[in-house]
Amino acid sequence: SNNSVMKIGISEIGTFTYNALRLSIASILCWLWLCKTHTYKKMPWHDLKALILLSLCGFCLTQICLTYGLSKTTAGNASLASAIMPLAVVLLNRIFKKIPLSKMMTIGIILSFSGVLSIIFSSNKEISFSNYHLIGTLIVVLGQFSNAYYTIYAKDLLNKYSSCQIVSYLMSISAVVFFILAIPEMQTIDFSSLSNSAWISVFYSGIFALWLCNIIWVYAVGQIGSTRTALYQYLLPVCSLWFAYILLNETLVIGQIVGTILILIGLIISRK
Repeated sequence: SNNSVMKIGISEIGTFTYNALRLSIASILCWLWLCKTHTYKKMPWHDLKALILLSLCGFCLTQICLTYGLSKTTAGNASLASAIMPLAVVLLNRIFKKIPLSKMMTIGIILSFSGVLSIIFSSNKEISFSNYHLIGTLIVVLGQFSNAYYTIYAKDLLNKYSSCQIVSYLMSISAVVFFILAIPEMQTIDFSSLSNSAWISVFYSGIFALWLCNIIWVYAVGQIGSTRTALYQYLLPVCSLWFAYILLNETLVIGQIVGTILILIGLIISRK
């Protein structure tokens, strides 16, 4: 659902400015929460350097690819590309961390991935294979590999620092980068003419998709590992689907029900 919300804001505000605004909101909330929890620890330079690299090559690049790619492709293509992320975590873990994958985890990933595909293809989302949309899709895929890098290597810092502190630095560094990139774009934007939908998009994405979700995400990586955490991303389309059914009275089709069952079975099996 965040992809759809983001497209509303990006269409009016622009890629870099939109990110700068929502990252600023998330950064403020992160630092306030860090102060409230009293979990801040002073960072030596070598840890700060690792965090800066993680921010630029992991988190920041993910946001650039996601927002720019979304503006160049369809919501259906973006959903397909986003489903690559857990597979990217598995691949990068296997190559760089030499972490073996159990048989049950492999079966769980295959079932969950199949479930996501079933939901996407039965949800009437536009899937396009035009060159223009494929380029945007590939950019989103690149963002998923960047997100996988962020997910894997955040765990190294979690042995020393709280998830809130790590996310606070990630958001702040990324916000600075996006404000620099947005300077030319902001000169052409009339902020007083932006619609309420655009501002709602900024605050929704900043509060829920960036602040809340990333603190939970990084904490989960520290508790259950990067591969299993990444696999839980497949619950997002399930939650969106069933919330729409319960709250908006949208109709469910057989492919969506089958997809939900496959995802849940895959997650259960992967825990064994």
